[in-house]
Amino acid sequence: MSSIKQFLNTAYQRVIDYYFNLRLQCNQQLILKNKSNGIFAVEVFSKMGFGANFIWLLEILEYCDSAGLKPFVIFRNPSKRIGSKSFSEFVKFKNDSQKPFFLHYAVMRSFKELGLNTAWNYNSALTLERANYLLNKYLKIDAEVTEFVHKYSAIEFKANRIIGVHFRGTDKIAEAPAVSYEQVKKVLLSEFEKESQNIQFFLASDDHTFIDYMTLEFEENQILCRTINRSKNGKPIHITAKNHREVNREALIDCLILAKCDKLIKTASILSGCSVVFNPNLEVEMLNEPYPNYRFFPEKLFLK
Repeated sequence: MSSIKQFLNTAYQRVIDYYFNLRLQCNQQLILKNKSNGIFAVEVFSKMGFGANFIWLLEILEYCDSAGLKPFVIFRNPSKRIGSKSFSEFVKFKNDSQKPFFLHYAVMRSFKELGLNTAWNYNSALTLERANYLLNKYLKIDAEVTEFVHKYSAIEFKANRIIGVHFRGTDKIAEAPAVSYEQVKKVLLSEFEKESQNIQFFLASDDHTFIDYMTLEFEENQILCRTINRSKNGKPIHITAKNHREVNREALIDCLILAKCDKLIKTASILSGCSVVFNPNLEVEMLNEPYPNYRFFPEKLFLK
């Protein structure tokens, strides 16, 4: 049975690759035609997590805003069948009603595949203020998600000070030094020592064991944590989970709840970095620094 499943997955991936390569051949003509009509339309084939996709989207928006083009972007995860386009279902465009009926999209797996004349350096051009401007100008978040976040914070945020804690485990050790559970605990205890007011910690993590550890180390009324699917084997949930729609939804919810906190204590992760795009005034304490090759926006702004 496993061999049949492997065969079907391989066949599915080959079909996707063939389909992508056919469309890639038409890129230049599509880009020129759309740009002549003041439009930039691209379908991004990406296996990255929610945070990385969101930053790619901001880079595309920066390019379009600078060039005076109307952006239309779709994200597709070619390795997923359930929810393969769910990122674009949750992060939508305000101008969708203006989309031409017959709109053809160029495709990309990396920016160089767009074949644009200028070097793609829009990641280095982004600031928190600029990213927040692009977010508010072009994007709208799924209404069900924003309503959930509003209700959650209204009901669960009971302390005078709410501190968001994002611990990225699994594969992040390849991009930044590991941070131990004990180190995070020590930082959280120090927050109690320097604050006279009562505190709650909202925990967000892809690591099931981290959540278990923290909920045992602190009082129940001190910890806020949602019950969602997390990795129990050290493998990234956005890669191993079958339902990609659920993964994207929960990642976005965590990102938005963290943005509503008074302070963010985080390990290196673009997802929680995106929380600061939603709230540029959010106080941030970063517990580790990405290795030099991984210091992209917005993480590079939080280095000590």
